[in-house]
Amino acid sequence: MAKKQKRAPGGLEERYEKYRGILKDLTIMSDMFMRNVFKKRECTEYVLQVVMDKKDLKVIDQVLQKDYKNLQGRSAILDCVARDSEGRQMDVEIQQANEGASPKRARYHSGLMDMNTLNSGQDFDELPESYVIFITGDDTLGYGFPIYHINRKIEEVSERFQDEAHIIYVK
Repeated sequence: MAKKQKRAPGGLEERYEKYRGILKDLTIMSDMFMRNVFKKRECTEYVLQVVMDKKDLKVIDQVLQKDYKNLQGRSAILDCVARDSEGRQMDVEIQQANEGASPKRARYHSGLMDMNTLNSGQDFDELPESYVIFITGDDTLGYGFPIYHINRKIEEVSERFQDEAHIIYVK
């Protein structure tokens, strides 16, 4: 006499469907995934070494989900704010969709970092070199490059404007 097979609650097919639903939205470009990756300073350091093309870059300080306040009320939570051994300040933003990585948002993030860096009475020349880095799932700027380095320049003389504020987009 053959044993009747019992179907366990939450059988294989049911579990497969459950996990398939969870995994379909899992992507390396999600805030949740990257937040966990960036918990390890070594991971942040590696990402920045690759993006900045500086193998010797050392992260000495980082804060995840840094909440920067604005006196007018438009604050922002930056994904990962890091400082390297040379004093450069970097905001790394992970954006799955292009609409979250607009050039004006990058400008805003740059301004927020600057506004929250100097203490009362500090000289403006003490502002550190800063980078806002958007890592996106798509080519946000649409020119077909995997990485874009955005720097200001003095148009009349075609030279860089030395404000040391940089924006980088990485696809």
